[in-house]
Amino acid sequence: MKCTWLFVIVIVAAVRQSIASVRLTNLKCEEYHPDFANFPICRLKMPVTNVTINLSMFKKLSGYRPFLNNVTFDFCKFMLNRKHVPVANLFYNVFANDSNINHTCPYNHDIIVDNFVLEEKHFKYFPLPRGDYMFQLKFAAYNDWKGSVQAYVEVTHDF
Repeated sequence: MKCTWLFVIVIVAAVRQSIASVRLTNLKCEEYHPDFANFPICRLKMPVTNVTINLSMFKKLSGYRPFLNNVTFDFCKFMLNRKHVPVANLFYNVFANDSNINHTCPYNHDIIVDNFVLEEKHFKYFPLPRGDYMFQLKFAAYNDWKGSVQAYVEVTHDF
């Protein structure tokens, strides 16, 4: 079965509808194994029961430099207990109500994000000062890195 990667869809949806003080300025996707997933449509080619995620954040200061968080975790275990990785839970909560990713592994179906709107309330527990940021998501299946997504965001006022 095919499974659309949640994070890519969510980031693309944020391009269409975002709050005035946060603007998505660029999105880059890279596939490491085209036989596993390809990015123009970002479809998973097999059921997945072992997923590793690396979330990292960068701030633009003469180039993008690491900022605040860089966390790697087992996504399947995270979905069993989301309090286990608090930073990942902040990101998950932004998309949870607008997606069908609300279950544990395996992921062997389309993942749908519908009617997602990036709102100021999403920054309540994750305030950012003004500036340009890059959020990077790397994902692996069965301990083999499969691809990455970088979302570039401009914050125009402090939260």
